[in-house]
Amino acid sequence: MKKHIIFLLTLCAVLAIAYSLVPIGSYFTALSASCSGVEVDDVLPEQYRKGEELLKDGECQQARRLISDGMAQAKDSDEYYRYVALQAKYFFSLMQCDSFMQCNRQIENYLQRQTGKPTLQQQLLALECQMQHGVYEGKMVGRMDSALAYNLKALEMSKQLPRQFYDYRLLILNNIADAYKQAGKYDQSVRYFRKALELGDSAGMSTATRVTLTIGIASAYAAMGSFEQSNDWWEQAAAMKDQMQPAERFSYLNNRGNDYYLQQQYTKSLECFLELDSIMAGDPNMLWERMFERANLSDVYIKLGQPERALPLLDETEPFFTEQNQQIPLYYLTTQRIELAVIGGRLSEALQIVNDHPTPSWMIPEQKLLRQKALLQLYEKNGDWQHYSTTLQAYTLLRDSIASDYTKMRFSEALMHYEHEKKMLEQQRVIEEKELSFRWAVAMLLASVVVIVLLLVIIAMKQRERKLREAEMRNSIAGLRMETVRNRITPHFISNALSSEILAQMEGRQTDLSSLVQLLHRGIELTDIEQSTLSEELEFIRFYCNIESRSVGDDFRLDIEMAPDVDADRVSLPSMAVQILVENAIKHGLKAKGPKPGKTRRVLVRATRQQQATLVEVIDNGIGLQGNKRKERTGLRVMRQTMRLLNEQHERTAAAAQRQQLMDYSLEDYSHADGDTGCRAWLLLPDHFDYTLKKLEKNGGG
Repeated sequence: MKKHIIFLLTLCAVLAIAYSLVPIGSYFTALSASCSGVEVDDVLPEQYRKGEELLKDGECQQARRLISDGMAQAKDSDEYYRYVALQAKYFFSLMQCDSFMQCNRQIENYLQRQTGKPTLQQQLLALECQMQHGVYEGKMVGRMDSALAYNLKALEMSKQLPRQFYDYRLLILNNIADAYKQAGKYDQSVRYFRKALELGDSAGMSTATRVTLTIGIASAYAAMGSFEQSNDWWEQAAAMKDQMQPAERFSYLNNRGNDYYLQQQYTKSLECFLELDSIMAGDPNMLWERMFERANLSDVYIKLGQPERALPLLDETEPFFTEQNQQIPLYYLTTQRIELAVIGGRLSEALQIVNDHPTPSWMIPEQKLLRQKALLQLYEKNGDWQHYSTTLQAYTLLRDSIASDYTKMRFSEALMHYEHEKKMLEQQRVIEEKELSFRWAVAMLLASVVVIVLLLVIIAMKQRERKLREAEMRNSIAGLRMETVRNRITPHFISNALSSEILAQMEGRQTDLSSLVQLLHRGIELTDIEQSTLSEELEFIRFYCNIESRSVGDDFRLDIEMAPDVDADRVSLPSMAVQILVENAIKHGLKAKGPKPGKTRRVLVRATRQQQATLVEVIDNGIGLQGNKRKERTGLRVMRQTMRLLNEQHERTAAAAQRQQLMDYSLEDYSHADGDTGCRAWLLLPDHFDYTLKKLEKNGGG
């Protein structure tokens, strides 16, 4: 055996050398390194991830209940504030800005109170606070510069996390891309969307994430007026339409409708918004999204010359966004009011709206362009050519800026393509240089593997033979020990019974040796068999307890309870198994307790059914286990070993393929209904179980 081990170690050393020469070795080393360390499941509770999925699916009320339960059951403060972060996402889904930021402040206050090195959970909470600030600035109040600052800082923070938490980095890249798009920097938007897509492809992102990124790229191209490019990405998104959740379907149809709107294909735009309106109708979890879609729908009706359809939508959406304090949608609706006033010839009203609602400096470019178009119509109809000229100049500058972004983006894509091709050529050159060593290493590797496999087969065969011999020896020893336990009843009881009879005769009491004769006769029968029935076992126990009662005392009682569905003649078990439990209860439980006036020392043998097995319990009211201090006696130890061997034997049979129940046994303290204490031993006897130890075949299982 030592020679085999030395040879195996030599081959391992050869393999290590070959491994170092194979180029792919470094790849697997890097891969194993990236997969080591903390797991995501160890940091983020399963209930938390389930809550995120519920919010994505629009199940807000179920998510709220889960959040409440999570907070109540959190095992520490870190986990509690993890659910506070989830609660912030819940408020964001309802666009409740104040509650959203209140949750964020709670987390920040908690983190500020911590001292020492932050835990990974606290790092994640700090990162989410940064991201939530970005969400608030960008999605809720429309301050894109601030949103970008928060998200870019979050991106730097995410680099400190283990690689397993790539989904945080993915979400941050998406938020940065979206913020750049809202700020009118479409080249940067596409750049970050593509970065996110590249990261997601390498990490195996979900379909939902791919949908979000695809829609983002398509809408960025549409905003730049590159509709041929946007159409390619819309087709990719449409292929995943059946897999979209409500939030993703909203994003797809809303942005697709905007794409048609920008192309002035208002009929197709209308179809998208009407489809979206019908999907969200009656869904309370999508109220904000429906109001946003209806704001777009009213604009399309204006462009189609149907102001009578637009007005009810404006009257419905304006109060909602006013209550929500959503400045960007309100600015958009004000632009529509200007257009309606111009179409209706109410120029003074339109001018008044313009004066009352000027364009803030932080407003997103898309909305600025829409407002400037409306102003051009107003100033043209009013003959105010000075304001018309100024507005036209601003409109042209903004459009030129967007066109410049597109040009820069195309140049950036070309440069990225060139750098990618250059990198690929360099990698190809390195591969070619190592090709010779690679082939040599692979040949050595294959030869070594063949030799190792042959050696392992030889070692396995020798170990198998040794295990078979050991198992057969264990079976024989266990059988002999069990037989010894069965045989010891004869001299033991002869001594006890004769002593009791002699003492009774000396005291002038009546003597009776019939029970001893019957016990010895039955003991001789059980000596040569390994498996008996429950009824035979109980008959033997009655004789045994009849004799033992003379040494225990007159206050001893044996009770036997059989459930109606237990057929004792059909229940098999190892011979003497229950007798060992009864003997243990009397010797080490009842005798140690001693007699007490008015108290009966009792042993109860009870048999009940449990699924496809019979449960036999031996319950006494003796001294109990006394804090597990009672030593396991020989009989119990032999029975436990025999049971383990029987179970191993059973698992090797064909019945094991059906995953049938195994034999089991335990010993524990017990409290009686009358307040008395004692011990409970139980034995589980599965149906159709072979309780005889078989000799192992040379070519058998195991």
